[in-house]
Amino acid sequence: MSAGRRTVGSAVGRLMAVFDTEADVRAATKALVAAGIDLAAIETFAGPEAAGAFDASGMRHGLVGRLYRVVEFSWADQAPDFAWYEAAVREGRTVMSVRVRGQRHVAHAARIIEDQRGHFINHFGWFETQEFARWRGGEPDVPAFLRR
Repeated sequence: MSAGRRTVGSAVGRLMAVFDTEADVRAATKALVAAGIDLAAIETFAGPEAAGAFDASGMRHGLVGRLYRVVEFSWADQAPDFAWYEAAVREGRTVMSVRVRGQRHVAHAARIIEDQRGHFINHFGWFETQEFARWRGGEPDVPAFLRR
């Protein structure tokens, strides 16, 4: 499923990853479905119009959106990652979001994604982000204070 005007909102409960090629996205989707993950739980974000789905700054949603991101940035360690995912999409990559529950299932899905050349793989919980794989290749164009 591709993003148009949808938004990610909160990343809580999502396993997210970056893919550099469409072939890798297709392979990962096929492997995840073969492992029992419902296709409806898998979303992809690609193309310039999809970058806004991450709304890292909150600008797309006006004052309330900006305030929400400021609060989120203050208490959630996931907020800076949204800028990385947004930049990845703007730079021609694809971001995949998989809704998966249970630590064992999350870890299994992350391994599948990494096996299919996904990177910057993170699972977002209420109070912590689990990093499964770091960014691979040249870093995206994000502000210095959001660099890892």
